[in-house]
Amino acid sequence: MDRAFFFLQLLGSAILSYMVSTAVHEWGHVISGLAQGWKLLLITTGPFKLYRNDLNDKVRFGIEKNPLYWCGVGGTVPTKKEDAKIETFAKILIAGPIASIILGLAAGITLIWYRPFFLIFLAPVALGMGIACLIPGMKTGILYNDGSRHMRIKKGGQTYLEEKAVFDTTMQTSFGKKAACTEEGIKALTVSKDAEFRYMGHYYAYLNAKEENNEKVMSDELSQMDELKNKVPKAIIDMCAEL
Repeated sequence: MDRAFFFLQLLGSAILSYMVSTAVHEWGHVISGLAQGWKLLLITTGPFKLYRNDLNDKVRFGIEKNPLYWCGVGGTVPTKKEDAKIETFAKILIAGPIASIILGLAAGITLIWYRPFFLIFLAPVALGMGIACLIPGMKTGILYNDGSRHMRIKKGGQTYLEEKAVFDTTMQTSFGKKAACTEEGIKALTVSKDAEFRYMGHYYAYLNAKEENNEKVMSDELSQMDELKNKVPKAIIDMCAEL
């Protein structure tokens, strides 16, 4: 019985520490967004979420059905088009890892005086989460991690153009419009070294051609997408299909 209780304590502390670390990380993004005047759209911790159906809707509690979001999502969006600036988004991106590192350090310092299982797990989990999200070039899921995206924006040049193209298109859908990408954005994406960005670029080009009823370009873009399918995560394919 003692061993079983000890094991349950360890398991419960490990799960709780991950949930708390994820929540603090995502709230770091959200609080930063709110501070910039943006509005909460979605935040998930495990299968639980707070969300709005649109910017004018009230915040609701629900169960997230997409398992990809269970690892944590903290999304805020601007209420005005003029506030949709990628420089603001860069600040929001970096806030999550900073919140994680602060939590990890605080938990680690507390361990000097107090050592419950929860804090023993929380300190390395939160700190590790923050550091992992800052490792240059590392991807978490379908895109680069928070720190890498922040660096890609701040670096300028090609990486900035790639991130801006994705950001601008996301903002279009946030304001209830169809996904649309400028010719400059499409060009930046389709020449990217990353297959994911190239795939999205060709999909945006396909959408633009579809608006213009240009069947030849539509066919060409679909062919380019087919060639990239084996190099692209299914999540990217599904995400594009939903736009």
